[in-house]
Amino acid sequence: MKHLITFTKLELLNLFGRNVYKHVKDPSEKKRKTLLGVTLLFVALVLGGYLASGAYALTILGARDKVPMLYSLLSCIFILMFGAFKAKSNLYREKDLAFLASLPVKSLPIVTARLIRSCAENALLNALLILPAFLICGILGKLGIAFFLNLALTLLILPILPTALTAWFGILISALTARNRHKVLTETALALIIGVGAMILPFIFLPHGSSGDLQIIFSGNASSTEVTKELSLQVANVFETFENSFPVVRHWGSLFLGENLGGLLLYGLTSLILIFLTSLVIGKNFFAISAKLFPQTEHREFHMTEIQSKTILTALIQKEARRYFSCGIYVTNTIFGPVLGVIFAVSLGFFDPMTLFSGAENLPVELNPQAGIPFILGMIFSLMTLTASSVSMEGKNWWILQSLPVSIRDVMHAKLLFNFLFIAPFYVLSEIILLFTVQADSLERLWLLLVPAAAILFSVTFGLFVNKKLPKFQWESATEVVKQSAATGISMLSLFVILLPGMGAMLLKGNLIHLVTLGFIAAICAATLLIYRKVIA
Repeated sequence: MKHLITFTKLELLNLFGRNVYKHVKDPSEKKRKTLLGVTLLFVALVLGGYLASGAYALTILGARDKVPMLYSLLSCIFILMFGAFKAKSNLYREKDLAFLASLPVKSLPIVTARLIRSCAENALLNALLILPAFLICGILGKLGIAFFLNLALTLLILPILPTALTAWFGILISALTARNRHKVLTETALALIIGVGAMILPFIFLPHGSSGDLQIIFSGNASSTEVTKELSLQVANVFETFENSFPVVRHWGSLFLGENLGGLLLYGLTSLILIFLTSLVIGKNFFAISAKLFPQTEHREFHMTEIQSKTILTALIQKEARRYFSCGIYVTNTIFGPVLGVIFAVSLGFFDPMTLFSGAENLPVELNPQAGIPFILGMIFSLMTLTASSVSMEGKNWWILQSLPVSIRDVMHAKLLFNFLFIAPFYVLSEIILLFTVQADSLERLWLLLVPAAAILFSVTFGLFVNKKLPKFQWESATEVVKQSAATGISMLSLFVILLPGMGAMLLKGNLIHLVTLGFIAAICAATLLIYRKVIA
């Protein structure tokens, strides 16, 4: 028990960098971390507001009882998706494995402490995802004190079971990739299958003909009451289809409504038993499991080949490529946006956004969804850029680049160019597909070409600018850099720069759309040029 308390304290001491922030001496570093905290708080508030608005809409449409089921299920899915790929770095750390093995302590308290840390991280994520929606549901539905007491238990109990499952999923994914010759390719394929599958799966359960019904909803003769009533029927139909496909979901939702306290306590007891068994089994075999989850390095016979002379920029780009394709976490997180962009271009061949509001004469504005397609495509390609992590990925080797007889301009140019070279095939492929899936005139076709390109230029340059300002060179796992670093989080704010003009273009018509789009391209190119000058300074 003494060792468990000690290791748990060490794991929780620097949760989310709290201990580093507390003891940092450099005022500029303190200021930078404070700014990061404020930015992350802003992002959390925006996400909470978005989730709360979704719960409010469902409540207004008569689906209040479905809110706890839906949001608790989404929370578990998010924890499982992200936790499965983080389990290796959270539980089975290669860096301190030899050090821990030399200590006169058993492995069980080490694993238990790390599982407690994972539970704490997932509990905070769970609170962010479900708390706003549950509060909206409880307040608007005027639910009793039992619902809010049930909510307090839910915040504590819900993340336990997904945390235990991610420990086993982490073993499975790591085992599949550790002994595989094409480790990065396998890990990337698994991530894409899980990510794309999670996005496509909900559409399987949508009732057929829903798009046609939406046209009826927005017919010119429909009043607001009729629109609300018809939407309520559509929402109820979707949930009924989903629950009929998965009957267990109906019982799952009843646990969080405050009407089935015994069922919630039983779920909590089952979760505690499972995580106890997980800790016991993995803890007893921790070092044996960890040793098999990491690839073995085999030295091959070196053969001298012909020496080639290359330019500095070419050599630096090749160095970026080798570093990138040697890290599975780096590839899986940054390739998702480009792949999703191609999928989006293909999907437009099966769904015409213009038909969604084709009969919406009674709306206060005339919506033009097709005007937003270039902006949506640009936003998808800008989800997570390589440059937002490229400086931090140098880690402790950053001093080597600083000691080489190359200028910072060449280093930054190589990072920018490699990101552009990486994303170019996906961009070209999506543009070719759009020629067949989207009907557009010559000017609209020009915006489909230029807007995503301008968005890519801006997001890649902005990502490198942020990473240069907020590098993270001290890290144990690439997960800390790619998923959890300040640069990655802040660089994703560039999505709002692309999304907001796109929403404005959808509300306009005629030549105003072309003026807004042209203004966006000019403004974002000017901003990119200014940021580029800062980057290479």
